[in-house]
Amino acid sequence: MPGWVLLIGLAVTSSNAWGQVRVGLESHFVRFGDRDLILVGDSGTQCVMQNLNVDYRKWIDDCSAAGLNAIHIWSFMAPRQTRDGKVVEQRYGYVYPGVTPWARHHDGPLARDGLPQWNLREFDEGNDPNRHYWPRLRDLCRYAKQKKLLVGITVFFGWPKHQSDWAYHPLNVANGGHLSDYRPIIEVVQRIAKPEAEVLDQQWSDAWDDGMKTQWIWERFADKLLKETLPFGNTFYIFMDERSYSEGNCGDHFAMFFQQRHAFWIDGQLRRARIDGVVDGHGPGRHINRAARQSFQRRPRRPFFEFELPPYRGAAVRHNLYACLLGGGHYVFHNDAEQETVTTGIMCYDANVENSRRDAVGRRHRWLGIACRLMNRRLTCRSTMAPKNEVLRGSDGYCLAASGSEYVVYVKSGGRMTLRLEGTAEQYQAMLINPRSGKQCDAKRTSRGNEMHIVLPDNADWVVLIQRR
Repeated sequence: MPGWVLLIGLAVTSSNAWGQVRVGLESHFVRFGDRDLILVGDSGTQCVMQNLNVDYRKWIDDCSAAGLNAIHIWSFMAPRQTRDGKVVEQRYGYVYPGVTPWARHHDGPLARDGLPQWNLREFDEGNDPNRHYWPRLRDLCRYAKQKKLLVGITVFFGWPKHQSDWAYHPLNVANGGHLSDYRPIIEVVQRIAKPEAEVLDQQWSDAWDDGMKTQWIWERFADKLLKETLPFGNTFYIFMDERSYSEGNCGDHFAMFFQQRHAFWIDGQLRRARIDGVVDGHGPGRHINRAARQSFQRRPRRPFFEFELPPYRGAAVRHNLYACLLGGGHYVFHNDAEQETVTTGIMCYDANVENSRRDAVGRRHRWLGIACRLMNRRLTCRSTMAPKNEVLRGSDGYCLAASGSEYVVYVKSGGRMTLRLEGTAEQYQAMLINPRSGKQCDAKRTSRGNEMHIVLPDNADWVVLIQRR
């Protein structure tokens, strides 16, 4: 069903100063320059760095214009297609110009895609972001910074999960790598030789075992990634593509690797005490508000992030968005698969993709922007706000509150709602915000003691902002 959000609060201005990403002064925020932020963003997943035809600058322009403050990409994923067009990826529908962080050999054996194998000891350098990986990544980070967007980069392992994906992976021996793995769920690419020590400065040796070669390749890639992107100051980093397959023995090693180089590192709850931000699972069936609230209460405090929570269309997107934000978390929409059409999503920024429904993508950008502006510009008591679902009565929704001062409520399906406030309800003002359009109006309300009763305009979802007069 459609729904509404109710927001109660005061306006606030903030500086536009920029600097290195770090944990906020209040530890559930992300701090950038002199600003504590709640991140609301859009994800280009692997597509942006995989397909040279994706117009990432137009994507960044749209995210910025909508009011988002973050974008997210995967560091890489090898194209899963063949040069002759016998195999193409559904999300594109044609053989696109694909890249990874590594260059191709100029001749010799062919990879499974029909092109020369990857050369894992040589990076895909150059000056043209429309032809090479590294100038593309640099330009993306630079341009995002100009547009006041933070950039999250998911690191490892290039999505080797299934045999159908592993078949095209650069580390596969068939494509120029050194690894073979015939299990249904791939595990070999996540195993390194010396998780307690770095090896990237050693001279490559063909005599090394597989684990040593894997570690050298991943460390060289991670080191290169940081040297190319960290100086922009607007980047943060997330471990693993998603958590539906093994991390092998890499987790602790690369958490230390990135943090020793002063990167903002996001990882699972098991490393909470040693990292900067946390994620909690992936995929469907999760109660994101409960997960965010539980993380908010845990110590040490860390920003909580959601990057991949279906469904990816309809009102459920807004339900998940506000469930996460009003649980005290940060939310990035997974703008890839399972939308209106197979090709709807970040793929709409490739002009060659048919039926990509940019209108649907734009609509979700608008929803994200409304939420981002609400959480970062409208609230006056953000630093003292905490999840307070218990003050909401008679409605299915969520509440984030600084008790006695400011309340933000999201109601999934309209009708009536009751909020129990500190002090008498007459001391507060209430504003309705349409989470689909951003339009707002005064709430129709009655008060009785500390209870505020609000009649919502319809059965859609609404946001209610309540602030002390």
